[in-house]
Amino acid sequence: MRHSIRNALAKAAVCAALCAAMPAQAQTNVEWAAGSPGGSWFTIVTGLSNIVMEDNSDIAIRVVPGGGRDNPSSIQAGISQMGMGIDFLAAAALKGQDPYEGKPHDKLMSMGGTWAPAEFHVIVDADETRSLAEIFADPSIRVGTSPKATSEELTLQRVLAFYKNDGDAIAKGGGTVINGTYSQLVSAFQDNQIDVLFGAGSAPTGIALEVEAGRRDAKLVAFPPKLMDYLSTSFGYGKGTIPAASYQKLQAGGAALSVTTMEALILVSSDVPEDVVYKMTKTLIENRDRFPNIYKGLSGYDPALAWQNQPVPLHPGAAKAYKELGFMK
Repeated sequence: MRHSIRNALAKAAVCAALCAAMPAQAQTNVEWAAGSPGGSWFTIVTGLSNIVMEDNSDIAIRVVPGGGRDNPSSIQAGISQMGMGIDFLAAAALKGQDPYEGKPHDKLMSMGGTWAPAEFHVIVDADETRSLAEIFADPSIRVGTSPKATSEELTLQRVLAFYKNDGDAIAKGGGTVINGTYSQLVSAFQDNQIDVLFGAGSAPTGIALEVEAGRRDAKLVAFPPKLMDYLSTSFGYGKGTIPAASYQKLQAGGAALSVTTMEALILVSSDVPEDVVYKMTKTLIENRDRFPNIYKGLSGYDPALAWQNQPVPLHPGAAKAYKELGFMK
């Protein structure tokens, strides 16, 4: 009996020694900066992160709020290792151009693009008769947009400037500019605290759908060609449309609306190891059939195109995944 116990203890000791000698799988912790809570980016990043972590137990992703303008700087400073980005802002950050104050963000790399362009949405009261140009030139405008350091907030500043308007003029003219999360902005619009809601997302985007389902009748306003030309030529924005019948109530007659657009991409720091980025990219590509369940706009994702025409260098780990899966030569 004692001999059997000694043998069992000896085997247990050998097993423990072998287990101790085997290297434990190190966990990589990644912070992924999204957008405003309640917005499409936060929903998308949460869903994509869950897919990555389900298939890679050695990768832990923490999703945090962020914005298109601020995320590149968070990555450059080492605060976040990943972040959602906007094409024209990522290009400006890499070169240290406005609004990045001559500080090139040389750590910025890309895992590729994600989905269809995000269209800017300008939502006003259904009884509004003025054009977008008249609305944004008015110093008594009451407008709401996402928090500061986001792409929407920066774009609103540029739109106001085009019409010789700004925050100071608005404050003097009795108007207001409110910055808040999407849910706060929807509430402010429904409660008549603002008359203009300025946001962006791939149609049909959540903030517009929430307004449409609310008690205040509203509609979308098209962008004038001159404004679209200015934003495109001066800053690299795209031109597109909110497709016909994207919304039941916000589009008068269901017609398509010409608007300024921007393309989204997944930014990643050059400090993130190649094997980690490879695993994340490969997992996302292989699970792309699940994307529409996360957010309808992700249905446009195409890995054969996602790596092309990136405003910052493609991360070697991402390139390896695209090549291995046959989407990149």
